[in-house]
Amino acid sequence: MRKWWPRRPATPFPHEWSEVLGQLDFAPHLTPELRRRWEAHVATFLDRVHWEGRKGLQVTDAMRLAIAGQACRLILCLDDDLFRLVRTIYLFPSTYSAESVDSSAGVALEGRSARLGEAWMRGPMVLSWKAVQEGMQHPELGHNVVYHEFAHMLDTLDRYADGTPPLEGRAAYDAWVRIVGAEYHALVHAAAEGRPTLLDPYGATNTAEFFAVATEAFFGKSQRLREAHPDLYGCLKDFYRQDPALEGESAAPQAS
Repeated sequence: MRKWWPRRPATPFPHEWSEVLGQLDFAPHLTPELRRRWEAHVATFLDRVHWEGRKGLQVTDAMRLAIAGQACRLILCLDDDLFRLVRTIYLFPSTYSAESVDSSAGVALEGRSARLGEAWMRGPMVLSWKAVQEGMQHPELGHNVVYHEFAHMLDTLDRYADGTPPLEGRAAYDAWVRIVGAEYHALVHAAAEGRPTLLDPYGATNTAEFFAVATEAFFGKSQRLREAHPDLYGCLKDFYRQDPALEGESAAPQAS
């Protein structure tokens, strides 16, 4: 993928930071090489992002590392500049209220709603620290606000929130449209009929939310997603260049 600016040296990575990152559930499964790559991505991420606590929240290094570590898991085997547009993160203590916006039209809707997080294409990232903590404490549930919101950022790298991140080659796009499109419509029908699904029914909202929800499942319910939705799992595996369903093993980067 295209580089948008020259890389600059990231902040040196202290040993205590490495210890904090090691507490994330997936960290023990990384090979030494991928662990170094991941920490380098995290350092670059922290070097670029400005953090602000809201509602009196004091943002600590542990909070920054928890969020950066999970965000950089998504791009572990991709370029470290893919979150280049994330310049500010606002962190609320828990659920917060925000004006409802039609993301497809970019216009405000009537009323406000409770939020756990949101990602703006050309603006800040907003997260609930309580939601971040819940995702870390119960990764097996497959609900992770960091994965969800940063998947949105990957989706909008091409300036469209359409559930299709930048892919390499016509064949990849054709497979994505065919497979992911079919999976999205299947979830829409299941949600309308009230049938239980492995994927969060919120993914039936639109294709952008489907990609974010599928990303949560890919990293949080990997084995179950591979068994229940092998083709969808394969598309996500090809995009992220990781195979998280392999327990105790780490997916090495694939050749570009």
